[in-house]
Amino acid sequence: MTNPSSLDHELLQAVLQSIPYSVLLFEPDGQVIFANSFAEQLLGFQSGEWHGKSIADLFLEEDCEIFLPNIIKLTREKGEFAGELLLRNSRNEEFFAHLTTSLLSKVEAEIFIATIEDIGDLKTLQRQSMESERLRSMAKVVDQIAHHIRNPIAAIGGFAARLRRKDVGKKDRQLYQEIIFQEASRLEGLLKSLSNFTTLPLPTMTEESLDLLLGRALELVPEPLRETALACRTPPSEELQSLRGYMDLALLAQALANIITNALESGDPTAAINIQASGKGGRLYLSVADTGRGIRTSDIPLVFDPLFTTKVGHVGLGLTVSQRILYDHAGTIDIESKVGQGTAVRLEIPCDRRRSIRVRRL
Repeated sequence: MTNPSSLDHELLQAVLQSIPYSVLLFEPDGQVIFANSFAEQLLGFQSGEWHGKSIADLFLEEDCEIFLPNIIKLTREKGEFAGELLLRNSRNEEFFAHLTTSLLSKVEAEIFIATIEDIGDLKTLQRQSMESERLRSMAKVVDQIAHHIRNPIAAIGGFAARLRRKDVGKKDRQLYQEIIFQEASRLEGLLKSLSNFTTLPLPTMTEESLDLLLGRALELVPEPLRETALACRTPPSEELQSLRGYMDLALLAQALANIITNALESGDPTAAINIQASGKGGRLYLSVADTGRGIRTSDIPLVFDPLFTTKVGHVGLGLTVSQRILYDHAGTIDIESKVGQGTAVRLEIPCDRRRSIRVRRL
């Protein structure tokens, strides 16, 4: 007669081996007690080589102290956990994985089930999607270029032709030369702004304070507005120093400088600019408010479009660049404005793109 407990064990093994995902069973201390063939293949183990291994062997060193204990705690309390993370195989090679854990029911001892799926290809597709979004933005810029360079080129060509006439007086010659110089400068500014936009790198994150970020941004405001920018109303330096997050300091300072510059150019350059900052729920918040002329309601949906501007002599890429930088920081930017009252631009970025479960013990 077949032993029922033996049958249960054999049946469980057969079921786990048939699941087309990597499945591990491990005890509360982390010791792996079973790995199906899919797990052995994914993690680079030979058959049975997982004996004596710990689930911690699959985690990055920095995740073993907080992240793994949190996963076990959540699995106990809520019955399951699901999330994306970096794991490593038996050759110490890192890979992106989707991990789910649960408790094996109807057993005397506490046993955890972990299923692991390699999502490296999915992450590659996500990166390619981001690059495609960048290409679409650049294509939109290219579509606008012809409109913006047509007038300067026509002016340069027209006044250059006039200069070739023998009957051009000295006064007119100076005027035509000045116009050609101004239009050439406009084209140079457009090309420079375009180059900055199309070569914008992806961010490299380091932990920085909002105090350092704001100081760097104010230094990037162009003359002659910089002196006024340095007089903006801002939170105390000690408060800003306590607000920290992961960011690309150079890129985010550029985004913030563009917004502050816009605010200073919105009307009276001596009008007060109010900058506020706060942190809550693992996110950092910044706002730049002016009391300038404001933006028409019909123009607000267009302000982030490449080369859109209502200001004479401006290219119209500042806010486009800022939006791209915020997007690459997994952040947001939005605008609230009323004509004749002013504009407020609000920025939001995560303090850490890693979830709090990875950095704070539950």
